[in-house]
This record gives sequence, C-alpha cells and structure tokens, in this order.
Amino acid sequence: MNGTAAVARYTLLELSRRRVLLVFFLVGSLGIVGLGVGLRILYSLFESNPNGGFNPVTNQFVELQFVSLIRSALGTFGLLIAYGIGMTAIYHDLDSGAATSIFSKPVSRFAFSVGKILAGVAALVVIVGLLAVEARLVMLLFGGGYEDAITEEVLATVANTLVVMLIVLALSTWMNNIVAAVVAFVYYNVITGVMTLLHSFVNSNLIENGVARAVIDVAYWLFPHPLTSSIPAALVRAQVQAGGQSGQSSGPAAAVLQGSGPGDIAWWAFVMVFFAAVVYYSVRRRQV
Repeated sequence: MNGTAAVARYTLLELSRRRVLLVFFLVGSLGIVGLGVGLRILYSLFESNPNGGFNPVTNQFVELQFVSLIRSALGTFGLLIAYGIGMTAIYHDLDSGAATSIFSKPVSRFAFSVGKILAGVAALVVIVGLLAVEARLVMLLFGGGYEDAITEEVLATVANTLVVMLIVLALSTWMNNIVAAVVAFVYYNVITGVMTLLHSFVNSNLIENGVARAVIDVAYWLFPHPLTSSIPAALVRAQVQAGGQSGQSSGPAAAVLQGSGPGDIAWWAFVMVFFAAVVYYSVRRRQV
C-alpha cells in the first residue's frame, strides 16, 4: 500500500510538470468561455429583434445548442488529456530507466501499476472536473436550467476518457508512446466508433438484414461502449419543436443515439477492470 501511494504521488508530481496537459487545460478553458460568450451575444441579438421569431421553444433550442457545443468541447479536450496522461505516466519511467530504480526500492509491479492508474484517474478527474465547473458557471449566462445535463455529460466524458487512458497506458509499455496513441485512436475512436454507429442503425431499424443485424449485435460487445448522455436526443427534440413539428420522439429524434442504459454502464465497468488488468499484465511482462 505504501508503495502504491508513493508511486501515485510521484506520478502526480511528474504529470504536474507536463506542460502539454497545462496547455490542453488552458485551451479548453478559453474555448468554453469563448463558446459561452459568443453564443450569448448571438442569443441577445436575436432576442432583441422583434422579427426574430424568438419564443420559449426557440430559446430552449439555443440553450441546448450551447450545451451540445460544450459537450463536444469537453469530449475533445477530455480525450486529449487522456492521451497525454496515457502516453507519459508509464512510458517515461520505462524509457528513462527510472522504473528500474523504482522496482529496486523494492516496489512491486502490482503496486507500480495500481499507483500509476490511480494517479492517472485522479489527474483526469481533476482536470475535466475543473472544466466542468467552468462550464456550469458559463451556463449561468443562459439563466441556468441545464446544469444536470452538463453533469450527466461530464460523467460520461470522464468515464470514456478513463478507458482511453488505460488503453494507452497498456500499449505504451510495449511500444513507443506516439505509436501507442495512434493504435489506441484507431481502436477506440475509429473502429469502436464505427461499431457504435452500426449498432445505432440496428436499433433504429435502418439495417433490416437479419444476418447483418446478428453480426453487428455480437461484434458490438467486443468493443468498449462510449457512454452517452441524453443531450443529443434532447437537442433534436428541441429542434423539431422549434420547427413547429410535433414534440414526440418520432422522426429525427428516434434515430439519435439515446443515453446509455444500465447495460452499457455495467459493460463500461467490466472494460475498466479488464484494461486495468491489461496494464498490470503489461508492466509485469515488461523487461527493464
């Protein structure tokens, strides 16, 4: 336990010195403020125009549009931070030879792995959490009311980025950290993204072939499932209402990926445990 805590403290100290993480955080902070202020200015201009056609439904759509932009920003910068942590937390110790002296303390490889994972989780949660607090404050420009939506999105973002971080951590013990990031990107952001999209087509009955549906259903459970909030569906419903259509969830809203359910959350927990075990296995097998 002492070894785990020591490795975690040491790793957090090292991560705090990584300027790239600070840059990602600062750019994310400025981006969120810029999005909020810019959209609020447009919101005010349209609101002051008597012919602008603004009404409560349209107002709701504009506010949800801001939430959607914040959702994209949090997801993007969360992934960048996850890649940054995953590429450096273990790789730099192995590459510099520091791992050799750490293991000779002695610190077991299990304690080393757990300490690295805990430090990465803590750093990721703190950085994304600070961006989330800023986003909630910026939401006050629109009168509030969507704080719960932001919280839901933050939880999904943190959950997804933790999986990415573990994948990169595991890969970086076997290969160059840049190559590890590229492989993780292809696996998680490309292949997994395609499978998630195909599965949403199956759920929306856009794919009717029985064999194709069965193959996609099986393959879907071989990859991580990025957790999603209810924001996309809410945005489409608001858009439908703003267009004077029915507020029901039929039509465009039905094709939108709905928020993750208990099954997806349980699968995420399993994936987290699995990739954490892969990190430990990778560290254990690595010769230093």
